[in-house]
Amino acid sequence: MPALMVGAVLWCLLFVTSVRGWTEGTTADFFVSPIGSDAWSGTMAEPNEERSDGPFATLERARDAVRELDQRNRRDVLVLVRGGDYQLSQTIFFGSADSGRGEHAITYAAFPGETPVFRSGAEISGWRPVPSSMPGLPEAALGKVQVADVDESFATLFDSDGLLPRARSEGFIPLAGGSRSELRYPAGLLKETTRAGDIEIVVRPHHAWIVNILPVASIDHHMRIARTGVDATYAMNRLHFLKQTKSCWFENSLQYLDRPGEWVLDSEQRKLYLWPRSDSPVFAPQLAELVRVEGEVDKDGPADQPVRNLCFRGLTFMHARRYTVAADDAGLQHDWDLHDKATAMFRLRGAQQCRIEQCHFKHSGGGAIRVDLHGQKNTLSGNVIENIGGAGILLCGYGPGTKDVNRDNSVVNNCIHHVGQIYSHSPGIMVWQSGHNRIANNLVHHTPYTGIIVSGCMAHFFAKHGRELGRTIRWHELEGLARSPQREDVLPFLHTRDNRIEFNEIHHAMEMLGDGNAIYIRGAGSGNVIRGNYIHHLVAPMIMQAAIRTDGGQTDTLIAENLIYKCTSQGIILKLNNRCVNNIIADVIAPPRGYYLAVREGPMVDAVIQRNVFYASSDECTYIDELPPGNGHATEDRRGRTLARSKDAQTDRNIYYCAADPTLGRQMLERQQRDNVDAHSLAVDPLFVDPDNGDFRFRPESPAHALGIVPFDRSKAGLFDGDLP
Repeated sequence: MPALMVGAVLWCLLFVTSVRGWTEGTTADFFVSPIGSDAWSGTMAEPNEERSDGPFATLERARDAVRELDQRNRRDVLVLVRGGDYQLSQTIFFGSADSGRGEHAITYAAFPGETPVFRSGAEISGWRPVPSSMPGLPEAALGKVQVADVDESFATLFDSDGLLPRARSEGFIPLAGGSRSELRYPAGLLKETTRAGDIEIVVRPHHAWIVNILPVASIDHHMRIARTGVDATYAMNRLHFLKQTKSCWFENSLQYLDRPGEWVLDSEQRKLYLWPRSDSPVFAPQLAELVRVEGEVDKDGPADQPVRNLCFRGLTFMHARRYTVAADDAGLQHDWDLHDKATAMFRLRGAQQCRIEQCHFKHSGGGAIRVDLHGQKNTLSGNVIENIGGAGILLCGYGPGTKDVNRDNSVVNNCIHHVGQIYSHSPGIMVWQSGHNRIANNLVHHTPYTGIIVSGCMAHFFAKHGRELGRTIRWHELEGLARSPQREDVLPFLHTRDNRIEFNEIHHAMEMLGDGNAIYIRGAGSGNVIRGNYIHHLVAPMIMQAAIRTDGGQTDTLIAENLIYKCTSQGIILKLNNRCVNNIIADVIAPPRGYYLAVREGPMVDAVIQRNVFYASSDECTYIDELPPGNGHATEDRRGRTLARSKDAQTDRNIYYCAADPTLGRQMLERQQRDNVDAHSLAVDPLFVDPDNGDFRFRPESPAHALGIVPFDRSKAGLFDGDLP
């Protein structure tokens, strides 16, 4: 295992250890235990000798007991939860009646030194061998598959090692002529006797950045067309820029069950088929949400009454269902997640000043935490999120309109990795229609797609009414809006503004999909700051990715004081009037591309490119890449956009240096100065302490000091020990 990955694993192990080691004494108002009883008082940590009293058995009973407390003397309330498993058959709800009184908090916390685990996975029993004569099974599976009777339908399955893969076909390139509801597939993939049944299509429809999982409604074997019960986000054709990539497969048919760990569910016959990969018990999740904190939400109205002052600390959550896309769903940008839907284990929907701290989320079909609609001054900190099917953390406000009530939240010091194990586009953290938040000191690593997404709604979607973004728009609040508005027309309704994305560490993002980034922003409001982040080792060999990107139409964003090191393809993509200040971009991995700064959309009036260090060890480098005119066919101008030029920005006081061939930096600077920019910039060695080993501190004699370039403080980025400062 590479040393970098070992270090990340140790960080997360240390986090889990710190969660279990939390201590604040054993005095509490109520206790919950797997060996408790809801008929008892709940005021004792253990059953008494007579077993006539002791802790509660469920969190719901403790919640109800807190409601019954005499709160005339307002105070904090503590419920301690003993270690062990808590099997959930229904979602645990906390409503307005469960709020802390005044500014006092009600806390549900792990008993010191113990690990309570809440799960909805029910063990499957009654396994028996499948007859060797059973038709449809591949030869490799004969004598190895077991079957069990089941009562529920589910799309995810777990053993003690985590998610079990569903049986799937070989990957293929969709044939021409597909649409959002029709997939044309090559010969030999589906047997003539195959029924639609429970088969699903897993597809990247036309674009590299999205994965849809769609139920097959019917199959035309003669024409080789599979028709879906729900539309894809885009047409199911070959990928736009990656035409030779196998972007699609079928799942959940016996004909594909040919490897250990794979399984198939036949919901019509109520049978589950599994080729076991170990002797572990097998669990099918019962719930999409394990916990929901929900206030009185008036979704169409101007105001909500949130739940307040609840705290959840040191609890573990696992085994939730994978969500599915329904015909009437409203999608966020590119359907990367869905609006106001149960897609995560823990959901705050109408919540204020609530806290989720030092909890552990793992082995689930969907996401971990989402804060929906009204969500203000909530804190998500010190959590470990790993090995889940969806997104790590989602802040998801109301759609574009005048209602702006998802804001001022803190997402700090969380360890998030191996998300998107089912929906591969799912990021570590996503902020959508939510502003004035602080997303800081998180460690995000090993994601199939983007690490952190900051998003809202692009102007052209105000002329659309489809699933992606169109259905989120609050049309009743937008009277008088132009039929085809421009960005300046819709800016008042874009609430993803004034966020601080700072001091995060992101590595090994973009391991599977394409056209993504470590940090991405588009369709957001103004005033967002991406500062002090350490982004390194984006190593997947994909041409379409960058460490930080401002995408089409995004304005008024500051990208400052970040360290970008060994990231494939591109360092920063800059568009319009955004500002790129005091960043160190070192050793962009090339080929492909090797662009340190790619400017892509103009006009760049008021854009800033200043006090950056562009450092290359290899001579395969392009410091600032500008697109040539495409005559309407090849580049940004084909969309009617002005091409970007660094000479149109305030470009100066940068350092360009190539250790392998210093003349490349000098040539770059000469070109820039002929365009009357970079007047005070230098093409000299910035004199880092040890760039070959990733130490980008400046030596005392570095020329960066005279240019006013602030050194990157590595100690401020990523996880920190202890409680919040």
